[in-house]
Amino acid sequence: MSVENGVEDGNASLTISSMVKEIQGLKDKFKREDVDSPSPFADLEKATVLQECRVFSDSKVVTESPRKCSQLITKLLHIVTQGDTMSSSEVTDVFFGVTKLFQSHDASLRRMVYFFIKEVAETCNPDDIIIVTSSLTKDMNSNEDLFRANSIRVLAKMIDSTMLGAIERYVKQAIVDKNAMVSSSALVAGVSLHQVL
Repeated sequence: MSVENGVEDGNASLTISSMVKEIQGLKDKFKREDVDSPSPFADLEKATVLQECRVFSDSKVVTESPRKCSQLITKLLHIVTQGDTMSSSEVTDVFFGVTKLFQSHDASLRRMVYFFIKEVAETCNPDDIIIVTSSLTKDMNSNEDLFRANSIRVLAKMIDSTMLGAIERYVKQAIVDKNAMVSSSALVAGVSLHQVL
């Protein structure tokens, strides 16, 4: 019996040690691959990205090249999350440029727009937020459930007590919406608004 236990323990340790070696080998392999293929965001310069974002004003690019616009928003988000600060005029220019992306009906691009607005709204001038609020309110009345759900969540992160009255009716209607995504977004928005206000 003890011999069997020793064999079982020996097999178990062999299996565990071989797994550890295999995991270490994979870790080393991925580490080498990371060195061989640097991040596409490694050499981003804020000025260059801000210059590229001027294409947001071109409605043809917005409607025909949503992937390009999504990539530019990704670059902007990378710059913002890495701690590279933008001046108030740069934030305003980019913010207004991103609002022009509401012309596109591409779902992926629209998600990126919502995410960007939510991330940058805190650093924006409150006067700039009013313009975005009207676009988001329009999306709250859209026939597209994805747009309705996301716009409700973003608005809840952006508005203050003075703007609550303007969207309260929409949030109440969305809570009883037949689409689960819209109603859950409205519930989350309601909780978020209750905590802030």
